[in-house]
Amino acid sequence: MPEPIAVMVGQLTQGGSERQLYSFLAYRDPARWAPVLYVSGELGFWEEPIRSLGIPIMLLDGNPAAKMAQFRAECRKRRPACFFSWSSYTNPYGLALSGMGVRRIGSFRNAGFADLPERFRGLWSRASLAGLSVAVCNSRETRETLLARASASRQAVYVPNGVEAPPASQSAAWRREWRARLGLGESEILVVGVGRLAPQKNFARFLDVIALVGARAPVRAVIAGEDMGCRPELEARAARLGKAVTFAGRVPDARELICAADVFLLTSDHEGMPNVLLEAMSAGVACVTTRVHAVGDVVCHGETGLVAGHDAGELADHVARLVIDGTLRRRIGANAREAVLRGHDPAVVAARLWELCEPPPFGRA
Repeated sequence: MPEPIAVMVGQLTQGGSERQLYSFLAYRDPARWAPVLYVSGELGFWEEPIRSLGIPIMLLDGNPAAKMAQFRAECRKRRPACFFSWSSYTNPYGLALSGMGVRRIGSFRNAGFADLPERFRGLWSRASLAGLSVAVCNSRETRETLLARASASRQAVYVPNGVEAPPASQSAAWRREWRARLGLGESEILVVGVGRLAPQKNFARFLDVIALVGARAPVRAVIAGEDMGCRPELEARAARLGKAVTFAGRVPDARELICAADVFLLTSDHEGMPNVLLEAMSAGVACVTTRVHAVGDVVCHGETGLVAGHDAGELADHVARLVIDGTLRRRIGANAREAVLRGHDPAVVAARLWELCEPPPFGRA
């Protein structure tokens, strides 16, 4: 009989972390594990794909204390062999399983504790570690941050994100489709940015970069992602800069739009391991990115992408190089795709995560 496992996530809205969760669940061994997915926040885009895998989903109700009690009661009934939290802000649910002998695995998928609430962040960070046996980090920097904490006596491991690389023929088809939709000729240069329109992603910096690049060479730009309250301000900024940037909103599959790009630009203030960056690299698109967490694990500057600080001028210099030099752009894109195929196979990544769920030697949780 497969062993039950309790998996916890905050939300199932469209995002890179949620896509990673889907991949993890899709690559499970059904003869070994029988996961139930608990959601502490809201359902959304990924609910149906995950249910189609045959995995039950339970939405927890009420205030935080009520959700914690409901989760403990469910686990007492189901007796999971392991608890796997998919984010730092759901890690504290591991405390609800104290005394039950359950192996408790937590995740840190952003820059250290950056996705925890700002108010009482110190308390939240301690709670996100307190109930864990193992902490999974998708950047080496975050792992080092956890290991440096005096209270971090549990195991901290680095496991990168995985990504499905589209076949070259599929990438080409998506490129033709999206460029036709945008009214772009094949020789026109398109710069794409993808992510939630939230302060962390700093699309204001993206717009400033496009303005600086546009003064040197003609480019078109598209920003795609769900609006988290920033779009009106960004549209006004684009108008002031005199740039016709297309705001595509939330698209069903951002990978299709990414394939239409000549350059992918990531301007975030902080990230864990940016899934969209891996998706762009896997499609053979040359990338320019700020020096956020895990970028050093993914991008070799000058070989598989171009990395800058948070200065718009420095980012613009890199984008302009790729816009002007097609040979460099194609070489970096090809190198990036090869690097992702070699180091970010989603089946291999999922297998490493499922191995962590196995009981350790001597039965310690």
